[in-house]
Amino acid sequence: MSTPVPDCESCGACCAYSWTWPAFVGPRDGDGIPRHLVENGRMRCDGDRCTALRGIIGEEVTCVVYDDRPLVCREFTAGSDACHAVRARFGLDGAAGG
Repeated sequence: MSTPVPDCESCGACCAYSWTWPAFVGPRDGDGIPRHLVENGRMRCDGDRCTALRGIIGEEVTCVVYDDRPLVCREFTAGSDACHAVRARFGLDGAAGG
């Protein structure tokens, strides 16, 4: 039996688990992101949470830079082992929608 793929817009765990994670890779990564959301070659974070994330983890979230988000964010796969690992950190059970 496969694990359901979580709905990203009702999760947000991947955007709030490590202040070092949303780092830019390459010279153009991060282009289009407002400077007040950028810090030292990565997304600015408040604790472990990316400052571009709005909403409540596990309920309803949105990314204010979604169209310009860093490559590391674009490559993160909903339903992957990494996804379920960060969901577990927030007590989300890995089921779709939390």
